[in-house]
Amino acid sequence: MRLFVKEWPNKTATLMTENGQVVWTFGSVREAWQACREWCSANSEHVDCENESDTSDPSVAACLV
Repeated sequence: MRLFVKEWPNKTATLMTENGQVVWTFGSVREAWQACREWCSANSEHVDCENESDTSDPSVAACLV
């Protein structure tokens, strides 16, 4: 599964799937990544978070689960 974190102008961050399904919105990018890592750990899945994304939007980062 591929998850993305989108940072908004108000500094909140949304964790979403690659097809655009919103998982949750957090108070910061750090909180969103932490939730992603914890969820993957709890489900025994490997997570590979990337600082850069395949998109042209620099406020979006990819997380491969």
